[in-house]
Amino acid sequence: MNPILIEWLQKSLKDGSTPIEIAAAIARGAAINKGLLRDSSEPELLSCGNLVAPDEIEYTPELVGAAYEHCLDSSIRRNSGVHYTPTEVAQKLTDIALSKAPPGPVCDPSVGGGSFLLAAANVFQTLGLSPSVIVKDLLWGIDLDPDAIRVTKTVLALWASEGQWIVAEKNLVTADSLETGIEAFQSPPIGGFSAVIGNPPFQNQLQHQTVRTLESTNQLRDRWKTSAGPYADTAGFFLLVGSSMLSEKGILLMIQPQSFLSAADSLPIRENLEEQMDLIGMWIGGSDIFEAGVHVCAPIFGPVEGESQLKLWDGPEIEERPPIGRRKKDNWTEIISAVSGVPCVNLQGPELKNISSSTAGFRDQFYGLKDYVSEKHLCQGNWAPLITVGMIDPFRNRWGQGTFRYANKNWIEPVVDLDALRKGNLELFHWVKDRLRPKILVATQTKILEVLPDPEGRLIPSTPVISVECDYENVWLISAALSSPAASARAFARAAGAAMSSDTLKLSATQISEIPLPERTFEWNQGAEYAQQAYLAESEPLWASNLHKLGQETAKAYEVNNNVFEWWLNRLPPWR
Repeated sequence: MNPILIEWLQKSLKDGSTPIEIAAAIARGAAINKGLLRDSSEPELLSCGNLVAPDEIEYTPELVGAAYEHCLDSSIRRNSGVHYTPTEVAQKLTDIALSKAPPGPVCDPSVGGGSFLLAAANVFQTLGLSPSVIVKDLLWGIDLDPDAIRVTKTVLALWASEGQWIVAEKNLVTADSLETGIEAFQSPPIGGFSAVIGNPPFQNQLQHQTVRTLESTNQLRDRWKTSAGPYADTAGFFLLVGSSMLSEKGILLMIQPQSFLSAADSLPIRENLEEQMDLIGMWIGGSDIFEAGVHVCAPIFGPVEGESQLKLWDGPEIEERPPIGRRKKDNWTEIISAVSGVPCVNLQGPELKNISSSTAGFRDQFYGLKDYVSEKHLCQGNWAPLITVGMIDPFRNRWGQGTFRYANKNWIEPVVDLDALRKGNLELFHWVKDRLRPKILVATQTKILEVLPDPEGRLIPSTPVISVECDYENVWLISAALSSPAASARAFARAAGAAMSSDTLKLSATQISEIPLPERTFEWNQGAEYAQQAYLAESEPLWASNLHKLGQETAKAYEVNNNVFEWWLNRLPPWR
């Protein structure tokens, strides 16, 4: 967006103008730019307020919607999950969807500023259809925000009109499509829509601002016949809305938070969709699309035809990538791995849970411990070191070697006062005592699986560190298996998209426990020896050398090719 325009938007908001008044001013500028006369047939938005937009800008229809969404108060955008879709992104995704869809009308069930419908209008125009037919017959939309509908009507009218106004009325309605579906329209197209596209609100159920009530979640489950969990992002339900609106051969494409691909609570929605349609494509957008920095994707669904090849695109430029083979009910997170260049592994064998137990504390443990944590030099009683994620590097304990955050404070040598904890919270004390046994601590938000062995059982894991507890004689074997190139590659295939970045890992304790163990025991034992040597190393060269050998031996133990080892080697963190 033009810097002059952004400065004017900010000044107008500061002076008390509303987003709809600002959008109206830009719409008037666009009308003047197209030589459209003001008369009774114009969209009603043009009569809103008397604000005058600066002359230096060449106003276009898409600027009206972009400015409206930009001017919404940040708290409104955050609470409503509204994220403006850049024009280029909307156009390229719409091009993909409509290239696969049969001829016919298109619907966006959460139109916002109208960017996807405008993109569809451009596609239809290239097919030689008249602007009047496109706007009045082929473009349909729903939004809960009546001003968003006013804006979209105006955007499409500005796009379509030459000499005289062309304004659609019946096809753009104010409603909650999560409640109404296609019934929001009085006379929807017979047979449904050829394509449903859009960017629905993202409403992360782990954030206070966007959380639904349990009653709302139950209503969504009942309305769309799904058993989705309470933490499923609301955006996922819009996919079910869209699928219900499609014609027999219709195409569905809606932007989603990337977590949709991996979240356990969204699994029933993914399963419901795959029962009705084939997943035929996927765009992995990354984190630079929206101002909130959320990682996004866009699944593309089509009619059931037994598709075995999944087409892929990635990045803000929506560049096409080589397709991958895929069957229904395959793990969706493997798609992220394929786009990211993670090598494919197929590990067999008994699972880690056969020789260990994995656990991760919850909020009760995290917040319960904080009142019993102090710096080591201030603790008078029995104590044990508290280990946060930031302290864990591969086979290195950085406790006491820097400053680390815990419970909104900086710490150097945080310890838990065990005597005070026993007196103050006996239940939590027993939880801590159960952790003080031989184990391997696993970090999260890392580029490979990073473990810290604790053979003596001295360390207390701070949530979300995962504790893999085992017999003493298995500590180094498990450490080697978890640190293997194969385990990290498999972890990405199972859990990509769950972390803050699509390039990092965040596994649950259950996912850790399901990692298969190597079948070639000689190489596994060799890897375990190098794991112990890496743990004992006191210099960077010795540490790095032993990690390198560990990776080589465990790659052999899992019988994976050298590409997996090289991929893992390039992701090892530096000595710190």
